[in-house]
Amino acid sequence: MDKDKNDLYEKLHKPGLWFVRSSRPNNELCKYVCNLAVELGLPIAVYSNSTKKEIQNEVLGYVKAKCIGTASDDLERNWLEQEMSEYNTHGFFWIPDELNDYVPNGSFWRNYVSFDEFKMLSFTNSFSNIYLIDNLSELSYDGESDLQRILPLIEREAIYFKKTIVVFVSSYDLGRNEGYVRKHLLIK
Repeated sequence: MDKDKNDLYEKLHKPGLWFVRSSRPNNELCKYVCNLAVELGLPIAVYSNSTKKEIQNEVLGYVKAKCIGTASDDLERNWLEQEMSEYNTHGFFWIPDELNDYVPNGSFWRNYVSFDEFKMLSFTNSFSNIYLIDNLSELSYDGESDLQRILPLIEREAIYFKKTIVVFVSSYDLGRNEGYVRKHLLIK
């Protein structure tokens, strides 16, 4: 594992508030769902402007691409692509059937990913220690939405409740909070 990835995973296991800069925060959130929940089996809580279905389809796309990418040759790759295209007709996978865990009603979503569609940040209700949030501007806590006030509060509560909060931000989101965000970047 390279130094940057090692540093990333160390920070994810350290409770607090972290930020990831991205031109497309919702896409970056989906990648983290794949890396943390699919690859590492860590339960996560998701707060997103994207719908649950959009995120599920994006993650399923990553999982399918990885499955096809591990094919041993072109013949197997073509066969897998054909089998996976049947999902569009039937709504489930014949082969490889383990992909059925990742379809919208699959067990992966019940066991590893919790969606909070109300966007009410709560440190006591989550089954996860890792929260992924893709919209800084909609973040509120205890009825307060002034980011300059709530970011230190959220960080303090996250540490107290041993939670890791990862917020994906675009340059548009930074505004007057840029100094705070820079000090808390997950990846420099």
